[in-house]
Amino acid sequence: MKYLSLLLFSSVFFGLNAQGPLITPLKGNPALRKPVRTTSAKRALTDTIQLPFIDDFTTSAPYPDARYWTDSQVYINSHFPVSPPSFGVATFDNLDAKGRPWQAISGLTNKHSDSLTSNYINLKTYKSGLNTLTYTIADSIYLSFFYQTQGLGDPLDNSDSLVLKFKSEGGFWRTVWKAGGTALKPFKQVLVGILDTAWLIPDFQFRFINYGKTTGNMNQWHLDYVRMSSGRNRADTVIADVAINAVPEGPLQWYESMPYAHFKASPSFNASAFHKVKMRNNFTSDLNVQFKAEVRNTYNQLLLTYPFSSSSRNVKSGSDTSEQFAAFNFDTLSGKQPVLKVKYSILSLSNDYLPDDYNSSGNNNEFTKTIQFKNYLAYDDGSAEGGFGLDYGSLPAGPGYAAMKFTTFIPDTLRGVSVFFNRSVADVSFKSFSLLVWQQISEPPAPNTSGDVILRRIEIPGAIYTDSINGFTDIVFDTAVVLPQGSFYIGWQQNANFILNVGYDNNYKYAKTGGRNPNLFFNLNGYWEKVSANISGAVMMRPLLGAPVSNGNTAVLPSYKTVEFKVYPNPALASDEIRIESGQQIQKVNVYDAYGKMVKQFRGADLKMLFVSDLANGIYLIEVVDAYNQTGIQKWIKQSL
Repeated sequence: MKYLSLLLFSSVFFGLNAQGPLITPLKGNPALRKPVRTTSAKRALTDTIQLPFIDDFTTSAPYPDARYWTDSQVYINSHFPVSPPSFGVATFDNLDAKGRPWQAISGLTNKHSDSLTSNYINLKTYKSGLNTLTYTIADSIYLSFFYQTQGLGDPLDNSDSLVLKFKSEGGFWRTVWKAGGTALKPFKQVLVGILDTAWLIPDFQFRFINYGKTTGNMNQWHLDYVRMSSGRNRADTVIADVAINAVPEGPLQWYESMPYAHFKASPSFNASAFHKVKMRNNFTSDLNVQFKAEVRNTYNQLLLTYPFSSSSRNVKSGSDTSEQFAAFNFDTLSGKQPVLKVKYSILSLSNDYLPDDYNSSGNNNEFTKTIQFKNYLAYDDGSAEGGFGLDYGSLPAGPGYAAMKFTTFIPDTLRGVSVFFNRSVADVSFKSFSLLVWQQISEPPAPNTSGDVILRRIEIPGAIYTDSINGFTDIVFDTAVVLPQGSFYIGWQQNANFILNVGYDNNYKYAKTGGRNPNLFFNLNGYWEKVSANISGAVMMRPLLGAPVSNGNTAVLPSYKTVEFKVYPNPALASDEIRIESGQQIQKVNVYDAYGKMVKQFRGADLKMLFVSDLANGIYLIEVVDAYNQTGIQKWIKQSL
């Protein structure tokens, strides 16, 4: 039991004043950054671009488009923002190119975090027919953009800021706009003019920078629809654009991804009655919009089309809406892990100027949703907007549990669990915990845990962080767990007060309707409880089913079946002896005090009755070890009458 001493060292006991699960701000992204590809210092003037400049961030997730930007520090995504002008935003956080906090954690001072720097822009000359003309202030060049604080992240502090700088000749940067941190607000458009001839140069650049306290990634800003051109003015705020502005809701009802064999076992239950595209009318008048969807299989064969002619209606100005499409038949799919691609399109009959009229390289009227039937069950969409952990509140350290319920539709084998560990303000890579698989737990309102059945326990020395695109680590069992058809649970046990900070998908909506996630449970008081009503998202843990796992980012750790046993009496009221009852052959019993120190060990004949008269009143942990070195742990209390 290499990790047992680590597990018990700081264990005390659980009390009665737990706060329960805690949702923490994201400390790492599922798409961890690659190193900066090209710095502005290395670029030549041959890379210079001409006006107009526009990027609505629809073309290059998860990194900025290198045709427009010189760095890769921001995270291009459609998961963080709330009601953006179009899908795809640039999210500023406090992580470097590999997803690590920029500075040492202190929380005392505000420091520079992410930057987003434009490529060189020629503001010196432009072509008009065959003529080369020189820009002047009278050409009225303006830069505009939309920004939002927080989104689905955490509220910003007043001391946080987002800054815009312009570069003049000689490489001097000057701040031209600044905003302070707030809680969530709608996207706001800003216009900044080129009002100084110092910026009318052939290698002009602009740069956005966010500043925040050195507390990890707790300060998120979201930028969208960056547009710069001549012939504008401060009143040029109208966006003649209708855009898809969120990830569409796919055709599966319960899971974001699941094995195809499980889907086929109950297709009517697993398929949603509809799938949905979301959009926004950014124009100032109501517009008539048509909607379309195309469904293709793994081989790009067209399975079904919902034509534009089948769906058309007016959409109110400056508002979001969605369009539902009826469910479709999955029977034409083939292979063990087929892929479905649903391409959603919208068509406004007027005042929709992207991409041609605005010279955009992307088309925010189209979005392709990919549905993968993989070897895992996933509620989450692969994007973490926060972290999930156990908050002990005023409780002392002691056993705490979190569990998430899954359902299989055929008998199968569980090969391991895939987990996304957030990079937290506190590094918990050395905080040991146990990964658990339950056949069942005593769901509330059960008063205790007598109905819990543990199938597998994996001792983990600490959170396993990765620098990879999806951020997940596959914790693979040395032997598979046989699962009958029906429900089971995965989660963890920790014996000390720390936030494990497993990824939390805040976009998840149970059964596509939302509300409290009924599949999440916690136990800090000796019985299982439902999470609070405001915890509606999904924890990013995925059971790996079926064939042996051979993915990247894999950790194979020894697994143990937990020994089931009972201690009598418990509590022991001034008792001199206790006994252990178990259906398994017990080899030894270890007793640990509240500080994780072994104070008693019993073997052989001593196991019939455990004499504890010399132990002081207090909280202890009883560990039993069977003939196969499998273990079980329970709390035991000795107290006076």
